[in-house]
Amino acid sequence: MAQKKIFSKKKNLTFKKTLLIWLSSFLFIGVLIFLLGRYVLSDGNDSSEVDNDIIYPPVSSFKPIDFSVSDDVYGKSDDEIDISKMQGLTNGMKYPENLVDNNSRNILFIGQDKLSGLYDTIGILSIDKKNQKLKIIMIPRDLYIDYNAKVKHYLEANNKVNDPDFYKINCAYNIGPYMKYDGKFGAYSMNFLAALIKEIFDIEVHDYVRVNTEGFAQIVDLFGGVDINVPYNMHYDDIYQDLYIHINKGWNHLDGKKAEGFVRYRQSNDEMGNITHSIGDYERKKNQMNFIKAFIEQHGTISNIDKLPSLISTLNKYMKHSIGVGDILTSYMGYAKDIIIYKYPIETYTVTGKDKYMNQRYYIVIDNDTNNSVVQN
Repeated sequence: MAQKKIFSKKKNLTFKKTLLIWLSSFLFIGVLIFLLGRYVLSDGNDSSEVDNDIIYPPVSSFKPIDFSVSDDVYGKSDDEIDISKMQGLTNGMKYPENLVDNNSRNILFIGQDKLSGLYDTIGILSIDKKNQKLKIIMIPRDLYIDYNAKVKHYLEANNKVNDPDFYKINCAYNIGPYMKYDGKFGAYSMNFLAALIKEIFDIEVHDYVRVNTEGFAQIVDLFGGVDINVPYNMHYDDIYQDLYIHINKGWNHLDGKKAEGFVRYRQSNDEMGNITHSIGDYERKKNQMNFIKAFIEQHGTISNIDKLPSLISTLNKYMKHSIGVGDILTSYMGYAKDIIIYKYPIETYTVTGKDKYMNQRYYIVIDNDTNNSVVQN
């Protein structure tokens, strides 16, 4: 009887250790996702939010958006409208596709630019126990949000109602504190963003992880690197970005520095600086997601338990999150057990819409008539 109890304790301890490995992997994904998004829409050497690979129509091609609150809706004084009774945050924005199962556990990943504070990368890691799979859903940072009069009231009060940047989802974190938006999380910014995602995509956010890029190479090196099949030669030198990528086609073992080059790669150049090979955003995202999969498959194991103290120490420097000890011992224990036993595959989706250039800004606008609004990578 005593032997059975000892075996049971060892078994539970093993699952707890394995759970921590998986949760650490999820947190690492947040770090990685930010690095990916940080350079998906910029070359890293300018502050523009417009990707140079995309040819945009002239501003005059589209009617400018009137961001101001009209008198017939808002009234000429604050007393003429009871904003506390208004429902929701948008004018009925709804995404035309169901992205997750209703019973999925959904973790919001935020990649925050250290300098601007903008949420350059927004993603959802969905643990789908019913269908036994993991989903990574990427939400474009330039997604246009059609805020209702309730939100515009607070934008106007803070002199932002006519600022076109505030109608992108990556700027939503600023609006939460304006409204002192309550919710399950301690931060107004996260409560507001979670509510937006629920309203538009019908995805309930259960936890969040907000990270920056500084620990990326350190974490890859901590786990001993990643083996991956590189689809083509990657050779790029840029003294202005202090970026030097030299990886040959075929199977490679990537340390932290090479892993950073792999996920950032968009083009090759010769000694004279001439471009000799380039890839589009779709191809780059494919490489990035392949790296995430390879990392989880190679390092989501019990043998990495000794690395946890160093990993946790590194992650604590570069992120904020809502995952508590109670969550680990209750909710996530069961999820991690199933993920390990049934070897959940990883699926990736990118939310898309119509590209529009309005008010001197580039937006991605949800088109409810579009049948191909989700791209599976």
